[in-house]
Amino acid sequence: MKKIFKLSLTLAVTGTVVLLAGCGGCAGCSGDAKNLTVTSSNWYTGTSYKGIQPSFIDSHEKFKPEIIHYNVSFVPPETGNSTYSVEYDKGTYKTVFYATGYDWNSNPVYPQEREEDEILYCFESEFKIKVKYTLKSSGESTDWFSDSVNTVSYFRAAGKNLQPVYSRQEINSTSPANYQAGALADTYSEVKVNYDNYYNFDCTEVTTFTQENGGEKVKGSPYSFNKNNLSLFDNSSLYIAVRSMKLSPSTSANISLYSPAAGGVSSYSVAGQNKSLNEDEHTAITEVMKSADLFVPEEEVTKVPAVAVNVNYTGGTLYGTTQTIWYAYVSNPDNNTPRATMLKMTVPLSYNLGALNYTVGKIESTLWNG
Repeated sequence: MKKIFKLSLTLAVTGTVVLLAGCGGCAGCSGDAKNLTVTSSNWYTGTSYKGIQPSFIDSHEKFKPEIIHYNVSFVPPETGNSTYSVEYDKGTYKTVFYATGYDWNSNPVYPQEREEDEILYCFESEFKIKVKYTLKSSGESTDWFSDSVNTVSYFRAAGKNLQPVYSRQEINSTSPANYQAGALADTYSEVKVNYDNYYNFDCTEVTTFTQENGGEKVKGSPYSFNKNNLSLFDNSSLYIAVRSMKLSPSTSANISLYSPAAGGVSSYSVAGQNKSLNEDEHTAITEVMKSADLFVPEEEVTKVPAVAVNVNYTGGTLYGTTQTIWYAYVSNPDNNTPRATMLKMTVPLSYNLGALNYTVGKIESTLWNG
């Protein structure tokens, strides 16, 4: 389980190596919770809008989803692991964000008698990349593995703290297996598993179905959320959850994330950082934002303002668990042109093996009319 969790941390952003997120911290999720993270609709022009705008719903005549493509590149370590190394080819990461109806009567664990579908946000991600492992003592390398991670998550509006309802993770991937390896087979572990996570209506528990290596789905025992003072989010909606926060270098929040690969709920901290984008990549990112009408240069602001936040695992000891994410800065909450778009993400690999960068490359569709 721990090996799968390391993989999830690396792919929380992308899907294979990147999986992090949770239940927004409403009273129904966390009982007497008091230290809840404030969530705002930072993907809308007016960030204070608490509900889901009609044109963001897939049944609306003016429906427009947000579809963004990211380029994934490997950053080799400065010193590296002493016994083995990894090499990644160029990868892709795609996100789709919209709203749709959810039929509670189709929920196999917690069906609800409702005359109409509940309108929820839906966030999908697709991650693809190739990787190979090399044992330094012999120079022997594996063949190229084709890693992929697909995720989908359904959750409620910002006014309801992005409370999760359902999520799915499809993981077909390899991940670093050990800090030191004496044989090539010790350098990596292969994972092929699907998780379906069904939350009850009040978000007090979740039931996960696990399918390994194409076998039968196995229903797990209900997992109850203990009453605590932290917001809870689903693993697959982490990047939307962080996007909904008050993004600045002074951002500070502690949250809980439900991850079936981790076996339950884990603790994370979200902290703003004074980290700038590289000059060349900042220029390239600005051009992508301009082409999608998400940034209009001004006399003194020629590049899209960006703010960095770290997402750090605080529940125990694990290598390579701090991700840095850059979002477009919300300078005007009432006329939010850049929509807090995720611009870049850096995800360290476990065991001093380098990192993966996810950089926005194309904005296919925006929520501008949403």
